[in-house]
Amino acid sequence: MVTNTTAVLQRENARLQSETQALQKELTELRNFVEILNGLASASANMTGDDALFPLLHRAFQSAMDLLNAPEGSLLLLDEETNELKFVLVKGALAEHLLNYRIPADEGIAGWVIQHRSPALVRDVRHDSRFSHTIDDEFKFRTQSIAAVPVIGAGRILGVMEALNQPVDEPFSELDLTLLNLICRFMGELLVDIDSSESSER
Repeated sequence: MVTNTTAVLQRENARLQSETQALQKELTELRNFVEILNGLASASANMTGDDALFPLLHRAFQSAMDLLNAPEGSLLLLDEETNELKFVLVKGALAEHLLNYRIPADEGIAGWVIQHRSPALVRDVRHDSRFSHTIDDEFKFRTQSIAAVPVIGAGRILGVMEALNQPVDEPFSELDLTLLNLICRFMGELLVDIDSSESSER
């Protein structure tokens, strides 16, 4: 009886330790997110010209990749005239190959996110029918997991940001997707500002 009680207590203790570690990880992630958002907001408020907009966009992208511990990722913007998604920021092994590369706006998980204006969390792309193998096949790359979020500004769908291949046993969480979504809201407003600046120059 004593042995059974001890075993039960040990299992409960292990469960509580696991839950505590998970909560600590989420708390750290939330704190990092707040710091990132505060930094971006401060940088945005202190911008002195339109030339600072794109560097700030790049900073937001890099911050999102760091926050999710994503070794690979990209920001794709929608070209409404051609109905294509263009890679404008890329992190990882394919950075040189994918910059300015284009894919159809209705292709793959990125295309699904654009069409549905909704985020997508895919822990194993091999089991998701939305995944397109085009880039993996062309560049001999292996995509495993994806967290993808639409970039929306002023009510318009402007693009999609993807974080890929988080190196953990359970890659990307719902919290990751939520934080990525919030950063993309900031990026959406920033892209609207960039678009407005370019339009006024024309």
